[in-house]
Amino acid sequence: MGLVGTLMHASFDILLLSVCLAGIRRSTGITLQTRYLTSKNHQRLLGFVVGVGERLFDVSVAFMSAYPAVFRRQQTPPPQPDSLMR
Repeated sequence: MGLVGTLMHASFDILLLSVCLAGIRRSTGITLQTRYLTSKNHQRLLGFVVGVGERLFDVSVAFMSAYPAVFRRQQTPPPQPDSLMR
């Protein structure tokens, strides 16, 4: 595949993972703890990668919001009564 193809594939995988982490953070509030990384350079690199994922996530949401004929917001189900949950 070659060096360029391998680098492209790896960067695309990192980008997808970053967008997934951004979506998880937005929907649940769970984030990565960078304090476990020993190097400040690694912490900065991880922050940059997650920041790129955040921006790409925002652009994707804006794109989907601009085309309501193609994308629609899923309705949340009504809450269940307490008697059914016991």
